[in-house]
Amino acid sequence: MKPYLTQTTSQALRIRWISVQCYEIILPNGKVIVTDPFYLDASIYDEMTELTKSQKMERDVYSQTGFSVDNFTGADYILLNHVHGDHCNLVGELWNKFYGRILCPAECCEELAKTFDIPYGTIYPLYPNNTYYFDDFTLKTYPGAHDNRSFREGRFRRPGDPKDQYAGLEGFGVPCPSRLGGLGSIFNLNYVIETQQNFKIDFSAGRDYEEHVKHLTEEKPNLMLRHRIRSNTPEYCAQQIMDMGAQLMMPLHHNNARATGEDLNEYFEKVNEILVAKGSPARAFNPEPYRWYTINLSILADA
Repeated sequence: MKPYLTQTTSQALRIRWISVQCYEIILPNGKVIVTDPFYLDASIYDEMTELTKSQKMERDVYSQTGFSVDNFTGADYILLNHVHGDHCNLVGELWNKFYGRILCPAECCEELAKTFDIPYGTIYPLYPNNTYYFDDFTLKTYPGAHDNRSFREGRFRRPGDPKDQYAGLEGFGVPCPSRLGGLGSIFNLNYVIETQQNFKIDFSAGRDYEEHVKHLTEEKPNLMLRHRIRSNTPEYCAQQIMDMGAQLMMPLHHNNARATGEDLNEYFEKVNEILVAKGSPARAFNPEPYRWYTINLSILADA
C-alpha cells in the first residue's frame, strides 16, 4: 500500500512586478496578461546635461535599470487601466513583439492606435459594468477614477494652459503630440480577472476605492492589486484589504515611494502587523522588481 501524501499543490498563477502598474501574469495554461505596460530605462538620461523639472521627476521616481521589452515572457493580452504615459509607453513595442489583444477603455482606443501605430482591429474596447468572456479568462469591468492628488495639493491643469502643450500628456517616451494625457485623466477602468480555475484578481487603481468595494461585494477576490497612494497610512491600507475580503494584496504605483525615500518593506510590515492584530488572515506583499512569484493553493500536513 502506498504511503499517504503529506502535501500537494495546485498552481493558481505566476506573477511579477515590472514598474508602476505593470504586472506580468502567467495563467496556468501559459497565456500571459500584461497590465499597464510601462518601463523607463534610466540610460536615456546619461547624455542629458540639463533636465527639466518633469524630466528630473521621471528619472528620480520612474526610471529603472536591468530590464527591457526583450525580457517579457509574452503579452497575449495587454490590459490597460488608463492611457497616461506611465501606464502605456510599452504598448507599441509589446504589440509588435507578441501581436496580442489590447484591452483598453473604449473612449481611448482610437487615440491609442494612432499614437503607437497599431492596427485598429487588434484593440478591444472595454466599457464599465460589463463582463467579457475571453478564451483564457473572464474579465469584469468597473468604473474607475484617476487619483486627484493635484486637486488635493491645490494644483489644477487646464487644457487651455499654454504651458500644457499636449493637454496633460506626461512624457515617458510616448509619441507626441497626442491626446493620451487628457483621455487618461478622464477614462479609467478597474476590473476583476477570473481564471479558468476560478482564481480572482482584483485590479483597483486611483481614488473612489469605497465605491469599488461596493461593486465587488459578492466577488471576494483572492489577490488584490491595489494602488498604494502615498498619503494612505498602513492602517488605511490594512482596512482596504479587509473591506475587499482579499487573501493577498500586492501594490500598484508604489514606485512613488522613491520621491520621499520611503521604505515600502517597512510600510507593508506594518500593514501585516495590523492585519494580524485584527485577526485577519490576509497578508500584503511587496514584490521585488522583475522577480517571479508563484501563487498556489496547497495542502500541507502538520508537523
